[in-house]
Amino acid sequence: SGVGRYPSMWATRSQSRAGGCGVSGRGPTRFHVSSRPVGTNSRRPSPRQIACEAFYSAKRDTEFTVVELNSSRPVVAYLEQVERIVQVTFPDESRRKRLEDGVWEVTLLQQDFFGVKFSPSARLRVWNDAGVLGIRVSDIDLSDLPDEIRVPATLKVEGRLGHSKKAASSKIAKLSGEVEISLDVDVPFPYSSFPLLRETVEAILGGVIGRLEGSLKSSLPRDYAEWTRAKPKELVTTAAD
Repeated sequence: SGVGRYPSMWATRSQSRAGGCGVSGRGPTRFHVSSRPVGTNSRRPSPRQIACEAFYSAKRDTEFTVVELNSSRPVVAYLEQVERIVQVTFPDESRRKRLEDGVWEVTLLQQDFFGVKFSPSARLRVWNDAGVLGIRVSDIDLSDLPDEIRVPATLKVEGRLGHSKKAASSKIAKLSGEVEISLDVDVPFPYSSFPLLRETVEAILGGVIGRLEGSLKSSLPRDYAEWTRAKPKELVTTAAD
């Protein structure tokens, strides 16, 4: 469900206003929120007319190594295999649909928001620019949520992964990069008043980044090794084939 804490990954670029949106107002927090009434016709909206307009963001650095056993097929060349990398990072074909070159629709793993379970889908774009792998997730679709809590939301994930230079005699190649995630959402009542709202959203976002990083760390070194051993005519095929 993505529940878990990633205390080291949260950016500290802003503070919250006191109260509202599940915030206690005690001390600085690591995101920005502001409460506003959903309806504007009433001067004194009832609690059920109050929603919370919230913005959360986080950034995490990642680093891992791979062994270059074949100098004719270096890691920097492997990072150009965009479609192959997508298939090993998102191995479940039922949750991945290719839309066009470099663009896929992916279904994220099921999330749990105060007992409401949902599996959002989003648009994934992956590309290679001058040896650096770029990843972008946008256009989140929350249509499987119940009508009463289906609200406007914008999820963005931006990531990059590149190869660091190494000594010519070394076979250890370092891959490093970063992932940044942001969520802009109108949280409906009564969830906007829940005291653990911030922690729950942090857990969900942390789960998204954690699974993406974990998949890259576990899948890429193994698949790179298979790619280096492949015969020339097999290099155009993917791990899923």
